[in-house]
Amino acid sequence: MELQEFIKTAITEIVAGVAQASELTQAHGGKAGSMRLYGCVKDNKVMTDDNDRPVTTVEFDIALAEASSKDTKGGIGVYLGAVGLGSQGASHGEASTHSRIKFTVPVVLPDAKG
Repeated sequence: MELQEFIKTAITEIVAGVAQASELTQAHGGKAGSMRLYGCVKDNKVMTDDNDRPVTTVEFDIALAEASSKDTKGGIGVYLGAVGLGSQGASHGEASTHSRIKFTVPVVLPDAKG
């Protein structure tokens, strides 16, 4: 999966999941989502969007790996019926690099309805 596709899928799945959870929790008198917070918002350092909805951050910590390998195999032999005489050799070379990236994406979750 490409990194771009992974990030897009992760964020949209999170938002869709919160929207579904919002609907289901209301049946039990609860709320889930970007409901308005009351109290000292500035003292709690809560980030809000231009409509005063709280902004959450989705944190990504992704390990990227790239591997390349080269296989070489050769052999020589004489086979008579069920008896085989010969020699066979193989070499295997592999190189890999690993990188990590960490970043956050601000997201406004759906409002809890009700």
